[in-house]
Amino acid sequence: MSHKDVDHSTPSSALFVSIILNCGIFALEVVGGLLSGSLALLSDAFHNLTDTLSLVVTFLAVRIARRRQTPERTYGYRRAEVLAAFLNTLFLFGVSGYLVYEALFRLVYPVPLEADTALLVALFGLAGNLASVVLLLPLSHRSLGVRSAFLHLLSDTLSSCAVVFGVVLIRFFKFVALDSLLSLSIVIFLFREAVPLFQETLRILMQGSPRHVQPEHIKERLERMEGVENVHHVHLWSLSEKEHYAELHVVAKCATLEEADVLREDIAAVLRQEFHIHHSTIQLECRSCSDRRLIVEE
Repeated sequence: MSHKDVDHSTPSSALFVSIILNCGIFALEVVGGLLSGSLALLSDAFHNLTDTLSLVVTFLAVRIARRRQTPERTYGYRRAEVLAAFLNTLFLFGVSGYLVYEALFRLVYPVPLEADTALLVALFGLAGNLASVVLLLPLSHRSLGVRSAFLHLLSDTLSSCAVVFGVVLIRFFKFVALDSLLSLSIVIFLFREAVPLFQETLRILMQGSPRHVQPEHIKERLERMEGVENVHHVHLWSLSEKEHYAELHVVAKCATLEEADVLREDIAAVLRQEFHIHHSTIQLECRSCSDRRLIVEE
């Protein structure tokens, strides 16, 4: 898969409408949470905010990624989405930490809750999330970016359902502590989403090997190919979540340059088809380097 094969066909209009809807939900739930004293509403509001940011990132990243490579940016701008996701998760951790502190404080020192106001706002939030889900559902199978945004919005809808259910219980049974417990449960759900995303973005930014392949797997597979004597000095990294690169040294048993070129093409095909390495730099050698270690310590 080359850069040209990467799907940049995200329907901008649907994403834009979803962004507007979620911004409205965030503002409504913040105001409603402050007026009613509901921490669960505030937690859900910031859940919506983080997913709105992910929608904005998807919306902007498609345009940024279309920019051509330049002599100064030979890889182009396709890591913009990774960097934005990394910053978004840091923001999410900060907000989640504050919500945990506030929830624990309110468990010890309960705050009166205007259940009717909280319920009305929660219902509006649920309606907005459902509208976003319905809007993106038909498009979620055509674009990886939209599919990711759709899953975030679906989690928002489930979170809003939990808030509505909790506020109803508070309204009829006066169990005010449930508001803080709901807030903590939403924060736990956020962490379950944010931690893997943080780890993945950090791995990409630190030039880590793609999760689906390790250097020793490539070495073992290529050394079974006819004409390959040894594979060493393997480097693997990802430009983005779905674009993976490799460079490696191969000791080849080839009699002519034409044979060497055919072998290089065969190795590139194996890397592309079996390991999903989109771009590979293969250094063919008649004699091995003095250091044949798989991973070189510079």
